[in-house]
Amino acid sequence: MIIADDHPVVLVGMRMNLSSLTNPTICIIDEATTPEALILLLEGQTCDLLITDFLMPSNKSPDGLALVSYIRRNFPGIKLLVMTMVNNPLILRQLLKLKVNGLIDKNSTPLEFRNAVRLSINGGNYLSPSFNLLLDSAKKGDITHSNLSPKELEVVRLFGQELDGREIAKRLNRSEKTISRQKRTAMKKLSIKSNSQLAAYGQDFL
Repeated sequence: MIIADDHPVVLVGMRMNLSSLTNPTICIIDEATTPEALILLLEGQTCDLLITDFLMPSNKSPDGLALVSYIRRNFPGIKLLVMTMVNNPLILRQLLKLKVNGLIDKNSTPLEFRNAVRLSINGGNYLSPSFNLLLDSAKKGDITHSNLSPKELEVVRLFGQELDGREIAKRLNRSEKTISRQKRTAMKKLSIKSNSQLAAYGQDFL
């Protein structure tokens, strides 16, 4: 198993939590704190399960949906658990569409975390109860941003981190022209008129 998070203290917590599992086949073979380090690990060795944070900001490689999508395309045989504190229904739905094996609320208990690992190792799928409730509630409401594409969603999220178009283009490995077009399209769909409004809206995706 490989674990990844940009906060070393979280990695320590995961190691301690996983050490209490009695299953001898579950062991950590390596860990990463950046998207690029994680990709290098996946390219250099095989593992049965990857547990990764959703948001690991980096100037060199994309995180978020772009990272999860890349892992799914290039390492389809790896079971994938994603941890996040993001409570945006659209992002959660996109992660489920990418067929992650588990989606864990970072605020969940150690027991829930271990249950998610056990279930995923055995071929099952796990969704934190808090996320399940959130998605059920969202189905009953009118989500104005539901027609954003995954790429537009990532652009809006990064504008919420106060990045400019050039920085977002570099982060997502797209051209500035493409980012500008996706930004304009997202603003039109959201009926947003200014960059400051878009940045404020993007904060809800963090």
